[in-house]
Amino acid sequence: MDVIIDGVPYAPASAPTTSRIGIAISTHNRAGVLSQALEHHLRHFPAGALVVAVDDGSQPPAVVPAGVNLIRHDKSLGIVASKNASLTALMDAGCEHLFLWDDDAWPIADGWWLPYIESPEPHLSYQFLDLAGARKLNDIAVLYRDDQHIAYTGQRGVMLYYHRSAIERVGGFDPIYGRGMYEHSDLALRIHNAGLTSWAFADVVGSEKLIHSLDEHELVERSVPRPDREEQVKRNVRIHNERRDTGYTGYAPYRPQRNVVITTLLTSEPDPQRGTRMTASPDLLAKWAASLRGCKRVVLADELANAPADVELCRAPAVKMNVYFRRWLHIWQHLRDHPEYHFVWCTDGTDVEMIREPWSDMVPGKVYVGSEPKTYADAWARQHHPERIYQDFLDEHRDDVMLNAGLLGGLRTDVMEFAHGIVRLYYLLECHRFWKTEKATAAVGDMLAFGIVAKRFGDRIVTGPQVHTIFKSNGIGKECAFWKHK
Repeated sequence: MDVIIDGVPYAPASAPTTSRIGIAISTHNRAGVLSQALEHHLRHFPAGALVVAVDDGSQPPAVVPAGVNLIRHDKSLGIVASKNASLTALMDAGCEHLFLWDDDAWPIADGWWLPYIESPEPHLSYQFLDLAGARKLNDIAVLYRDDQHIAYTGQRGVMLYYHRSAIERVGGFDPIYGRGMYEHSDLALRIHNAGLTSWAFADVVGSEKLIHSLDEHELVERSVPRPDREEQVKRNVRIHNERRDTGYTGYAPYRPQRNVVITTLLTSEPDPQRGTRMTASPDLLAKWAASLRGCKRVVLADELANAPADVELCRAPAVKMNVYFRRWLHIWQHLRDHPEYHFVWCTDGTDVEMIREPWSDMVPGKVYVGSEPKTYADAWARQHHPERIYQDFLDEHRDDVMLNAGLLGGLRTDVMEFAHGIVRLYYLLECHRFWKTEKATAAVGDMLAFGIVAKRFGDRIVTGPQVHTIFKSNGIGKECAFWKHK
């Protein structure tokens, strides 16, 4: 049975192919063109697909029919931001096949999507070799052609198809291209350079019978004025061509990036150093929360019912595990689930306060850690970390400054790697304990594990006066430090 509502065909959620399709149409100040495009899209609609229109600050705001989701930027952010908003909407909805359209192109045949999703290529795009009229650009040529695909020396940005696996691998449209120009070619090259596609710029054979482009037929005014377009081209072509010629494959985040400070309050198990359970009270985090600026604030807690104002409370499971190691497991899991984070700080929440915002002074690739005014030639550390790996570490690094696990900052990927290193070391030692190849008594905390993992980062580690005040000094060095630690 066919179900049609307001002219839009719908299919059960279990529809095997089309329910995985997402269509996003970006538009700016072209209400008539958008209306025409949507009319054609809904006429040749993949049943059960998601359709999104991204309005990049149009005045008046874009209007869409029922069945089309509208995302609006209050002010124009440009092509890169609009296309990334398209990716975010479709990826977050779980779509497997992503079709990103300009508003001046549309399908003209049923089943237009099938050649794209049936192709083994995870990225393709609608291409036309040159303009349809007498005027010619002569700016691209055919590289390859078979019965299914045709590849070119360059790419048009009219309709871009991606399998979600390609976006997961290399990200989206790089914000380095500002408001746009060359951003789609850059993404195609990154996908190709990562070894995912046969050709960087390819289309399915016969696409001219599936898709119509007003731009191809010179039947529409460009949405970006010529002077702006020329300025953006001049700026971006150098970046694009340098990357093209060096085989660049860098990941570009497509979700808006946010800086974050994370702490944990795990109270369901006793603190091994104190011998008692901490109280699940938001008052313990009040000073920490009030001091934070320029960032999202997150507390991972297993019993806390309410967080301080403007702090996001994320529930952590109550499990039997040393809380000092367990915090790194929860931190890693949280970071894994939030690819939109940029710079991350993981701090103690009961004795750390931000003195000045660190974000503008942080260098990507550097890892910022806490430290203490003493070395690893420390009697307490030796007594309370009996495992062989810790004892060997203390012997080898007895003259090095002792690092403190109460502060860790850096790019999300670096902090994740650091946290996961601590977790791996913990579980390795617990396995050795089970195998009777390690002492039955376990370390009380993560201080030496933190130091061992930090050594793996070599000269990327930054600590000292820029990072924090002198430990347990009540603020000595606050003139230049990011953080006050006890």
